[in-house]
Amino acid sequence: MKIALSSEGQTLESPVAERFARCPFFLIVDEEGSLLEAMPNQATQAAHGAGGMAVQLLATKGVTDLIAPRLGPNAVAALKAAGIRAFEASGMTCEEALKRYNEGSLMEIPL
Repeated sequence: MKIALSSEGQTLESPVAERFARCPFFLIVDEEGSLLEAMPNQATQAAHGAGGMAVQLLATKGVTDLIAPRLGPNAVAALKAAGIRAFEASGMTCEEALKRYNEGSLMEIPL
């Protein structure tokens, strides 16, 4: 299982980004919470369709779950098509969001 977090920075101490599709970075972690990759979000440059592009990028990395603040309708549709579950987190660090995810206390975003 791989979990992606929308992040303002390249470490787990970074805040969860307030925008999914245009966040600066995606952090990809394994089920134990080990950071596997911090990758720049290439969808930030898109004029349109950033949500779908961001989801496609995560799907190519084998992501199964996403932690993000909120999602637009295009991102929701793309996540549903890719079979990626989404969980809501805002106003905390990626590390705290991951801890809450593992505790089962993040609300799942209906897709």
